[in-house]
Amino acid sequence: MPKQQRQKQNKELPEYIQKKNYQMTCFICAAIMIEGFVLAVISLIDSNLKVVISTLCYTVLMLATFIYTRITKKLNFFYISASIMVTCLTLWFLYSGGTEGFGIIWIAVIPLFTLYLIPFKGVVALNTLVQLFLMIGLWTPLQKTSLIYDFSEVFRIRFPLLYLFEFVFSVFLKCRIHKTEGELIEQKNILANEIKQASLIQKTFFQQESGIYKGWEIAYSCIPMAGISGDLYDLYPEKQEDLTSTTSPSEKKSGRIKIKGLGLFDTSGHGISTGIITLLAKNIIRQEFYEYMNKDLIDMMNQINIRFNVEKGELENYITGVLLRIGEKEADGSCTIEFVNAGHQVPVLFKKSRGSFELLNNSTLSVGAIGLSSIEPYYDSIRVSMDVGDELILYTDGVINCCAPGGRRLGQQGIIDILASNIEKEVDVQLNDIISDIASFKDIEPSKDDMTIMLLKYTG
Repeated sequence: MPKQQRQKQNKELPEYIQKKNYQMTCFICAAIMIEGFVLAVISLIDSNLKVVISTLCYTVLMLATFIYTRITKKLNFFYISASIMVTCLTLWFLYSGGTEGFGIIWIAVIPLFTLYLIPFKGVVALNTLVQLFLMIGLWTPLQKTSLIYDFSEVFRIRFPLLYLFEFVFSVFLKCRIHKTEGELIEQKNILANEIKQASLIQKTFFQQESGIYKGWEIAYSCIPMAGISGDLYDLYPEKQEDLTSTTSPSEKKSGRIKIKGLGLFDTSGHGISTGIITLLAKNIIRQEFYEYMNKDLIDMMNQINIRFNVEKGELENYITGVLLRIGEKEADGSCTIEFVNAGHQVPVLFKKSRGSFELLNNSTLSVGAIGLSSIEPYYDSIRVSMDVGDELILYTDGVINCCAPGGRRLGQQGIIDILASNIEKEVDVQLNDIISDIASFKDIEPSKDDMTIMLLKYTG
């Protein structure tokens, strides 16, 4: 393994272990608290005040550790409190005595208890300290004094040896676990690098220039949940060559290029395989759009569905989406758009003349997404007349399904409220502010799906 990669792995490993051990730490603290409380009550009934006091001491210590760990999500206090508890209980065991059965439990619990929940150096240091206490207390003349309980001779000889064996064995296990966790981190880094490369490839294929087209202003943004997005968006200029890199950015934003349609789709699933499916779907949809440009839009969607089912083979992924075609400018300055909604989120239309938002619902006849081989889809097209200043908003379900801390969902009305507060702005500014408002709503709550928004504003 290269040195740089090994150093990165060593930095990530403690964080990985801490996340893995958090729940277990809380459980152990709670278990010790309950055990300590029960033992204190029993000892109080038996009038054994020494045991009551010692038990309550470590019960309070574990209570404080539990509260601190739950609040901070950090384990550093547990490392200290657990070490103090183990050390003090060892001294108490040597002073007050105990049965051989208790000693066997001690041998099994302490090395393995520290094995999983304390860093490697802490495991070695703590168990070495316990081993020294046991050897000094049971193998030196100190054992004949009043400071050490009068254990049987057989127990005094064997107990430190058995503990030493368990200690060495636990260190061996700790090394093996550390190595295994390191290998897991290495595999995680490899996978993360592959996802990053796949994400870059996907962004290259999906790259489009938003801005001004003839009669339209278009802006869009895709925010993947992870590195790779299952959302698919595309623009379809009148001439296919305008999709290529030979068309300069200034030409794309000059308003001279005529736009004939666009699409927004959401592929089921997440991860690299879903990202590959989106590339396949993008190629199919684009080819069929230009092949059927002057034909019925419903026929186009049916052909896309057939091709996608054939080319994806036995994969179970399906796609929801909206495919939109833009008509010619009418004599009165308006323009008619036609779209098919294949099981996707309902588009929102802003009518400038009324200052209102409308949900463009499908007819009750429309059913089915793209790529569901078990369901025969029926697509229905919707025509909408747009006047100057009107705006169509498309979005994926990750937008309305995002949640605020506490679980409150944004919902359809929530996105409409955000749109209403930004609708009078330029589309680029509008889009940035919409994303910012969604981020403010989500706050620290992580996204559970990809989020894509497309704004289509008619300028005449």
